[in-house]
Amino acid sequence: MDNITKSPIEKFPIYFNFSNDMIPGETISTKALSCVNSATGVTSKTTIVDSEAIVSPDVKVVIKAGTEDDEHSIQCVVVTSNGNTYQRDLLLRIQSVVDDSFTKQPDDAFLFDVDYTRRLEAGDTVASAAISAIMESDGSAASVTSTPSIVTPKVSVPVYGGVDGETYRLGIRGTTAAGDVYEKFIRMNVQEV
Repeated sequence: MDNITKSPIEKFPIYFNFSNDMIPGETISTKALSCVNSATGVTSKTTIVDSEAIVSPDVKVVIKAGTEDDEHSIQCVVVTSNGNTYQRDLLLRIQSVVDDSFTKQPDDAFLFDVDYTRRLEAGDTVASAAISAIMESDGSAASVTSTPSIVTPKVSVPVYGGVDGETYRLGIRGTTAAGDVYEKFIRMNVQEV
């Protein structure tokens, strides 16, 4: 079973690929997709799945939303033009994972880039970006960033200030021209040297 982790606000396509199962000329005729909350056993398809489509030899599923720390079992069953039935299973974890970290001094001010190249679909671009910042010690909002700039596929994030000895979690959200939403979390440690 494959695993994917996404944050609660992310929305992007995943693909169930059946090319290794099918013979040349065989295509997907029908699909059935189910999604169940792993902890409760309750169907969660309307919460987690935004759309689904056959793009033979794949089934494209756009996933969205979710509650932090939930897991969802997604099952995709297809029937082919030759009458064969194949199945793929996926475990989707909803979790805001810190991807990277850096340390700066309180008086430092600089830009760093978040690169979405590996996440973008072919031909898609980052159309807008937003940043959130919280102080990890108490969860309060923090003013340590300003308006990001976009040079697709990168988002440039300006950081400044911060309290000596504090750690901040920055959430950098990129929304694409196609409407996909990606988020990257970075930990910023502030320490006077």
